[in-house]
Amino acid sequence: MSIFEYDKEEEEKKLRKAEYEAGVEAGEKSGIQKGVLNTARHLLELNLLSLENISRATGLSIDELKKLQQ
Repeated sequence: MSIFEYDKEEEEKKLRKAEYEAGVEAGEKSGIQKGVLNTARHLLELNLLSLENISRATGLSIDELKKLQQ
């Protein structure tokens, strides 16, 4: 691309779109993690499953689950 073909407005649109998409992705990851933690807390409160089974179901480590219990 030469300097004569540069379109500042178009470049700003592309940048905003990329930033928006990065924000959406970060938000989705954060939301998923919060959902996993809430699910784990509920399972721990019910006390129906072992830590190992909750770990398998949520993907959290036993140490992470022990911290949630406190």
